[in-house]
Amino acid sequence: MQVIMRRLNFSNTAKVLYLKDTPVYDIENDILLDKQRAPGILQNYASPDLFKMWLKLRYSSNTNTLARVLKGVTFGQGNRALINEKTRIFSLSDCYWIADKYDNTVTFENMSPYFNDFWKGVNEYAGEAVPTLYANGALHKCWLSSTDLYKCGDNVNIEIECSRLARLCQIPCAEVVKHDKGIVVKNFTSKDIMLESIDISGRLDPDDFDETDILELFGCDGFRMILLDAIFGNGDRHAGNFGYLRDANTGEYLSMAPLYDFDHALDATGLTDYLLLDAIDISKLNEHYKEEAIRIGTIIANNTFNEVFRKRASCILKNLI
Repeated sequence: MQVIMRRLNFSNTAKVLYLKDTPVYDIENDILLDKQRAPGILQNYASPDLFKMWLKLRYSSNTNTLARVLKGVTFGQGNRALINEKTRIFSLSDCYWIADKYDNTVTFENMSPYFNDFWKGVNEYAGEAVPTLYANGALHKCWLSSTDLYKCGDNVNIEIECSRLARLCQIPCAEVVKHDKGIVVKNFTSKDIMLESIDISGRLDPDDFDETDILELFGCDGFRMILLDAIFGNGDRHAGNFGYLRDANTGEYLSMAPLYDFDHALDATGLTDYLLLDAIDISKLNEHYKEEAIRIGTIIANNTFNEVFRKRASCILKNLI
């Protein structure tokens, strides 16, 4: 057991993964305790390797300078075991956390960053949650509050227009606003609703999926994402930046999550790339998809401030009307 705990970046004390205050996975003994509430990747087959994969996919990328500096100042470089122990792996995307199996002194409510102040690097660290260290993704980002995720980088401002247009089309999408030298993405999760990205859902192979898989999982909601990515030229819709909303109390899968992460919009700017051509072909699969493509394309073509978006939306309309 000690070897397993070390391999999972924990001390040798007995640890349990909780969803809020419900134990879901006995880490020490590799026992699934509550399938319904467990992370999707563990529901059909729980193992130390899958749990470690789930953990790693939560971590902020080393390319996220804001998180890397925060980690280095407090925990040193590469000291993942200490980070997991002290922060209890709390994030602001879901309600999972870890605790000692026999520790009855802590609860989700008195530890979670949804309820309590969390550490942002200002004062001396005193054992608080540090959700910035569990903000997956390559860009520089950090949590300013439980509702505001700050992002900065070369192309982040385009997310404001993508979010505005998606919401104008009545497609669920994270709200994005200008902030300082970057943007703030408004959190759509809460103490009751959590995000599970596709790469940790166990619903498809995160390294080998295509539009057909997205349509099978999400139907027309998935089609709307494919269509917006085509219009926006977003070539980075990997398995970590779309997913499900789940009930944080019961574990129930509720719907596709609101769209987020359009910082790679304008990867494609012409009118002959596969993003655009595939979206046109999919729009012709059935009448409902076609009607939605015409509705969304018309709204964007008539309302966008971005000329590339207008041309790509108009191209879709030209091929469907």
